[in-house]
Amino acid sequence: MRPRVDDSEEDEWAQGLKLPIRRKYAKRLVKTVSRELTPAEGNGVVAEIFPNQASVRLDGGEAQRLCGYRMRSLSFGGSSRERSPVCVGDRVRVEASVIVGRCQRRNKLMRSAPNSRDPLLHAVAANLDLLVVVASAREPEFMPGIVDRFLVAASAQSIPALLCVNKCDLLEPGAQRSWSHYSEAGVGLVETDALEGEGTSVLSKLIRGKTAAFCGHSGVGKTSLLRRLLGDGRMGRVGVLSRSTGMGKHTTTGAVLLPGPADSFWIDTPGIMNFTLVGVDKELLLGNFPELKAASARCDKDCLHGAERDCALRGMARHQSYRDILGSL
Repeated sequence: MRPRVDDSEEDEWAQGLKLPIRRKYAKRLVKTVSRELTPAEGNGVVAEIFPNQASVRLDGGEAQRLCGYRMRSLSFGGSSRERSPVCVGDRVRVEASVIVGRCQRRNKLMRSAPNSRDPLLHAVAANLDLLVVVASAREPEFMPGIVDRFLVAASAQSIPALLCVNKCDLLEPGAQRSWSHYSEAGVGLVETDALEGEGTSVLSKLIRGKTAAFCGHSGVGKTSLLRRLLGDGRMGRVGVLSRSTGMGKHTTTGAVLLPGPADSFWIDTPGIMNFTLVGVDKELLLGNFPELKAASARCDKDCLHGAERDCALRGMARHQSYRDILGSL
């Protein structure tokens, strides 16, 4: 049966907790739309996802409303393998507290859902103006492999990306910065200390007025950065590193869209241990590494850009990341 909801009932939340209260059901049915809508047909943006429900920030400055949806009715006429038909950042059409349609996406950040033999696709966020890839200088150590995977995912979707290296206060004086080559590769780079606020004013200017998603490995300080940027100590939970692995523990459990200054919308996402690329063409992968692509012009036509002795890419900072990602596609 299709969900029936009372369109006169106001949205309620359980005493400040992000736990939706069960709704009553009305007598009339709400028809859903099996096609993707134009952005002009939407009237809200998905702010958070729950099982078969989503919190939607409606146009016109209204408070967020908890809305129901059905997987089958929002499949848009195709056999979608996405874990959910909507994700944070999606523009949708809401009628009587039911999501009846999803608007066309400008872009989307996708990954394979973990722990599945036949992986479903998980849309992390959609309609982004900027992807902020957050890494840490220490605790955990800087991990170029996952950073490059996020940068490739952004490049493949034509999403501008920015690398934010947090916890720079933990560096010893004169310590080598193993990420300095990213600025030479044309990637925007900012160094921060979320606890003391160093570098956060620079970051704030770069993301002001934009819909930006903060992504990265667990424990790098994404939520701490957003707390500092928004000046809201109540937002999210901050975890500690695992003693056994030295890695971060998951504290943010789902993506959340947060309103910022100057019509900004900033998305906090869960820490990811292993980011599996989706929809990246193996033949076009090199184009997502601009500095490697430029250097490849000096290679022989039959060069595979692997271990060839005369390959112009050998010795370049991101050559190994390129080879690792190529081997995984």
